[in-house]
Amino acid sequence: MLKTKTKQRLVTLTVTAILTAATVIISRFLSVNLPSMSIGLSFVPLILCGMLFGSLWGGVASGLADLTGALLFPFGPYFPGFTVTATFSGIIFGLIGRLAEKTSGTLKFAVQATALLLLKETACSLALNTLFIYILYGGDYFALLLTRLPVSAVTLVLEAAFAVTLRASVLPPVKKAMGRL
Repeated sequence: MLKTKTKQRLVTLTVTAILTAATVIISRFLSVNLPSMSIGLSFVPLILCGMLFGSLWGGVASGLADLTGALLFPFGPYFPGFTVTATFSGIIFGLIGRLAEKTSGTLKFAVQATALLLLKETACSLALNTLFIYILYGGDYFALLLTRLPVSAVTLVLEAAFAVTLRASVLPPVKKAMGRL
């Protein structure tokens, strides 16, 4: 019989791998991928991973999902900056998980989670990823930034809504089931 700590690590690793694979599948096959942006729900498994296991595993899952997707199903040239911003996004998802544990009210959690997601969306998607697309393809940086702004705004709202929903309805039964393993 496995020791409790070893068993817990095995569950963490297995669930993280499943959520990483789900992210790759959703981002590469169930999303609309345009040259300057991607529209989809591939962030849902990553938010769940971050909420379940924290920033380290959220960052690992996000970085590996980006790297795996880029290497197996590329949309263009691989650029390591995208993997760095994906990893940072996963770390933010882990911080949201910490908020979910420590914050008592739903409204307070929603506001704090939205603030973290705004930081992520502004720093990673708008500033850095736009810069990386500009480096790869050229053009006018500010025009590119303006075209990406509406998608980032919608993504922010969706991520916040899913974070609140996952915290309220998905996280408790998943944690309970994992506790029985």
